[in-house]
Amino acid sequence: MLAAMLFVWTLTWSQIAAAAGPTITIVPGAGSFSFVDEQGDPSRQITVYTYLPERLKPSAAPIVFVMHGHGKNAKGYRDTWIQHADKYQFMVVVPLFDKEQWGGGDYSYASVIAKDGKPQAKSMWSFTVIEHLFDFIKRSTGNKNPSYFIYGHSEGGQFVHRLVLFLPDARFARAVAANSGWYTMPTFDVKFPYGLDGSPATEASLTKSLGQEFVLMLGDRDTDPNHKDLRKTPEAMAQGVNRFERGQNYIKEARNRATELKCKFGWNIRVVPGSAHQNSEMSGPAAAVLMGG
Repeated sequence: MLAAMLFVWTLTWSQIAAAAGPTITIVPGAGSFSFVDEQGDPSRQITVYTYLPERLKPSAAPIVFVMHGHGKNAKGYRDTWIQHADKYQFMVVVPLFDKEQWGGGDYSYASVIAKDGKPQAKSMWSFTVIEHLFDFIKRSTGNKNPSYFIYGHSEGGQFVHRLVLFLPDARFARAVAANSGWYTMPTFDVKFPYGLDGSPATEASLTKSLGQEFVLMLGDRDTDPNHKDLRKTPEAMAQGVNRFERGQNYIKEARNRATELKCKFGWNIRVVPGSAHQNSEMSGPAAAVLMGG
């Protein structure tokens, strides 16, 4: 009888553990782990680079997601942010959206639209991966923070500003997008991906998005109109001739929408003097903004 009870107890806890899913351990220093988004697309395995300051417990650490650019140098982005994590005492989490699995714009915009041209299930979006990864880290570490912080540079900045647009209920406390090459303008007069026409966004969701705590960060020397990675389609050129100009026009358009919708406008713009298109020059000011500076 006792043996049977022990068997049932063991089986029950095994079932609970299986239902909870796999977990990982995040220890002080630089590390990495593989993440499979069981709530989204489990066919994609994502390498996640982390850094935890020496005296900071993972269960108590503020969590900062850092989104890499077109070069896919997630490890390098993690390394750049180590000094800021030590200074402000937070955990750095940098997921790698590699070209093989997230090419064709799937990383920074295209995942919201299926191949048939219709909006794809939200659970499959690249932006939603962050929400699922946040839950996974919280479950693995016992972290109780209700929200996270997020920063992206260049294509990572594109990722972040679209996360703000398309996931207005995402749990970020503050978001910073730096030096994006081009934008999804917050207007329904322009077709997606350059505007919101044909996207999953609505006036109601845009109203929520415009009220979020979002900072657009621009280097005042990111003005090269011939930069090799600068998109030059007619739609992109309509936003401005360089990244600095496009960013200013993006905020202006967003402010106009907030006025039209008569809603709260929580967005701000920060210009970093002397900075061109370099994550290393934007990361320090961005960390200060994320941490309330």
